[in-house]
Amino acid sequence: MIPDKKRNLQARMIRKIKYALWPALLLMTLSLPVAAQDTLQDSMLTLNDAIAAALDQNFDIQIVKVQLDQAKTNNTIGNAGMLPVLNATGGLNGNITDAHVELATGDVQNRKGARSQTLSGAVQLDWILFDGLRMFTNKRRLEELQSIGNTNLKQQIQSTVSQVVISYAEVVRQKQQLVAIDTAMALARVRMDLAKKKFEVGTSAKTDYLQAQVDYNASKSAFLTQSALLRQAKDSLMVLLGRDQFMNYDVQDSLHLNKDLVYQDKDRWMDRNFSVQLARQQKRLSEYDLKLANGAQLPVLDLSAAYNYNRTQNGAGVTLFNRTYGPQGGLNLTLPLFNGFNLQRQKKVARQEVFRQDLMVQRLQTSLAARYRTAWRSYDNALKSLDLEKENIRYAEENVMIQQARFRVGVANTLELREAESSYVAALARLVDAAYTVKVTETRLLELENNLVK
Repeated sequence: MIPDKKRNLQARMIRKIKYALWPALLLMTLSLPVAAQDTLQDSMLTLNDAIAAALDQNFDIQIVKVQLDQAKTNNTIGNAGMLPVLNATGGLNGNITDAHVELATGDVQNRKGARSQTLSGAVQLDWILFDGLRMFTNKRRLEELQSIGNTNLKQQIQSTVSQVVISYAEVVRQKQQLVAIDTAMALARVRMDLAKKKFEVGTSAKTDYLQAQVDYNASKSAFLTQSALLRQAKDSLMVLLGRDQFMNYDVQDSLHLNKDLVYQDKDRWMDRNFSVQLARQQKRLSEYDLKLANGAQLPVLDLSAAYNYNRTQNGAGVTLFNRTYGPQGGLNLTLPLFNGFNLQRQKKVARQEVFRQDLMVQRLQTSLAARYRTAWRSYDNALKSLDLEKENIRYAEENVMIQQARFRVGVANTLELREAESSYVAALARLVDAAYTVKVTETRLLELENNLVK
């Protein structure tokens, strides 16, 4: 039986331990307070704020937006070759020459410094009326390029959101790991104080106190290392947000974990996947290139029209003044007959490209299906691991409290207490990692299903 005085001391000690452990206990609900605040008050950055900032400032998204704007600008009937080309030209030329001219009439002209001047101008119209339907194919190709740009933007937005969620989860994970290390420091400090008191009253060897001091200092060193890892994770997140990497901010203590995802057959999500959509669009683009190659064998009919003006004035010669003006027009037909078999070569290459793009679509679908199955297994295992670690943390917590009480009354030794503390801190770390893994696998599944961004 334990005397009443000892029982009272034990009760006070247990309350002290509970007070030291309360941040770690909250890990069981994945809602952790900050273990150690920076000296400056940090601004709070929520996950929604981070996503909103990335959508507005992420450099990759902005680059893809510019590419989409370029595709929209290029998607015109004029760029496809459907509209005529109208040009205006003009010129004024003059020269001074010494001339000796013998005419058929027998007259002879001798001019020193004879001046001549030519003034010309024209408005020229060129319009391709038929080019083997290539202009219409070009227009559809430009529309497909714009569609590819739009799909690229959607994919980049979803990819960026995925990266932000995972990077934000990494910051939360490193923050919670810092809490776990802080808990280890608190445990070592309690053990150090108890060992010191026992040494001072002569009930324990000094080695127990020294070992506790060593463990406490080791936890402080680990705390500094973990603080640096947290800072690196925050900087990586800032890069995705397109912001100053050195800004000081805090993150949420926990993230919502979606535990209700259901495995979906690939037929339900494969067509929605942006990577598959892009691959199919690239295949359609190669099919348009094949049509362009086929159209190059057909004749080309173009219309040309112009209004010309020419005025020539000479200081010597048979014609001293000449002026002509008026419209002109005509139709031109061009039929390719032979160009070194290059048309056949281009058609063959275009057909091979269509086949290659089709193989790439099939390869991508097979790869994505495998990635989805792997991600789903990882997600399912992470959920099971999370439940297991939640249960395990309760056992580890109770074991620490019992060993603390036994150590206080001299029943347990230092090694037993250290083992209990190490097991508890390791359980905290595993719980943090399990929650992080659930969030990462959940995000990757939603990205593959194209359900991450609505």
